[in-house]
Amino acid sequence: MQSNQKVHRGGSDPKGFDRISRELFAPIYPVIAEQIIERTGMVNGYCLDVGCGTGALGRALANRTDLDITFFDQSPEMIDLTIGYVSEEKLLDRSEFEIGDIHRLQFSDNTMDLVVSRGSAPFWEDWERAFSEIFRVLKKGGHAYIGGGFGNATLRKEIAQKMDREGAKRPPKEAFERKKVLLPDILSALNAAHSEVIDDESGFWVHIIK
Repeated sequence: MQSNQKVHRGGSDPKGFDRISRELFAPIYPVIAEQIIERTGMVNGYCLDVGCGTGALGRALANRTDLDITFFDQSPEMIDLTIGYVSEEKLLDRSEFEIGDIHRLQFSDNTMDLVVSRGSAPFWEDWERAFSEIFRVLKKGGHAYIGGGFGNATLRKEIAQKMDREGAKRPPKEAFERKKVLLPDILSALNAAHSEVIDDESGFWVHIIK
């Protein structure tokens, strides 16, 4: 599949990304899932986990709600790993899997009740197009919760120390900071019922209600 996205560290090293998700990041996903549920109130309907990696966030949501989850990533290898974990957790009956480009989502308008993403946005080439696509597929009244973080300050500190000890690579912060400056104009153009930027110990998140 051809894509105009740059290949990020997960897509170029699925097994390495999988190890980091399992061994370093595992504690954060239940915490973030609970925060999403609390802030959006979404426990039923259709959820799209974009840039899902190995599906850790989507699986955490599926294990705590009745949401049907579509796991979406540009990497076929990531989706293969996700399918394995979803099967192990007995979530296949509420799961679908798609390979594609965040800038050209292959879903109809107004089909998703919730769109989530953790850690993928820094690698999106065109934030205006990506957020527009996310907004397009949301149902009226649906929520998007997009960003990154470790859930709370304690987990952030613990994981940062572990990453430093292991020499684990971190996302390209400078590029992310440049893109964050564009958010006010991007969110304004969506004409959403509600949009906000959350920048606290939980991380940096964009919460949109269509």
